[in-house]
Amino acid sequence: MSLVRRSLKIAKSEGVDRLLLLIIRLLSYNLRYHRYIGRLPHPVSRIIFNATMICVRLFIKAGSYLSSKKYTDADPYKILFIDPKRIRLRTCEAARRRGWVENGSWDQNEVTFWSRSVPKAICEKYTNEYSWQETAISDIDQRKKIENLYSSIKTGGYKSQHQLLAESPDLAWGGLNDAMHPLANEIAIDIGRNGELLWNMCGQHRLAIAKVLDVEQVPVQVFRRHTEWQEIRNKLRRGESIPEELHNHPDLQDLLNEQ
Repeated sequence: MSLVRRSLKIAKSEGVDRLLLLIIRLLSYNLRYHRYIGRLPHPVSRIIFNATMICVRLFIKAGSYLSSKKYTDADPYKILFIDPKRIRLRTCEAARRRGWVENGSWDQNEVTFWSRSVPKAICEKYTNEYSWQETAISDIDQRKKIENLYSSIKTGGYKSQHQLLAESPDLAWGGLNDAMHPLANEIAIDIGRNGELLWNMCGQHRLAIAKVLDVEQVPVQVFRRHTEWQEIRNKLRRGESIPEELHNHPDLQDLLNEQ
């Protein structure tokens, strides 16, 4: 399918707004925009990130007002604190779609987080006591990075990016990968139709280490929510009843605290 036909198909099925966001995301990825911003002097990166955050929040808020089936009512940069054991599976077609609401079967992927080569190697190394040579990780620098991260979390506890910025800013900025600012670099998840917490695409090293160390809770940010789960939020916001077992779900606490 040609790029033009694909664009027209997206615009017809999902709307021009979604097409525009996907084009921006594609350009950002190809130009390595986030990585470039993250390497600028920190005060400059901070200003650009704050401006980006304001724009994203305004867009998602307006989108939610116009169509709650396409955009969430939740703050797209909201931090949730969850038990890492709750993240068992990984999302299908992972993408940085912050604030999006999407239908479909993308949340029904049965592939586990541990099936990824890096988390699997970390589990083999620290839980099964394999040597690095027995794992799939052969790069010496990557091994050293994992060892340092493991030692840091084991001795000092798991720290949010906000904590790292305050205590060890060089460490926070040095671990950005593709994020433009540490505050956008927490473990990223999607939420499935029944409230499942699915690993998306960020923080696999931190999540794997948190799991093997039995860390009680880690901070995460939500990118995408399934349409059926967003309807649960919509009902709660409208004052309607929801199943009692969902009242402890971390993604609903902002709404429950408002009541």
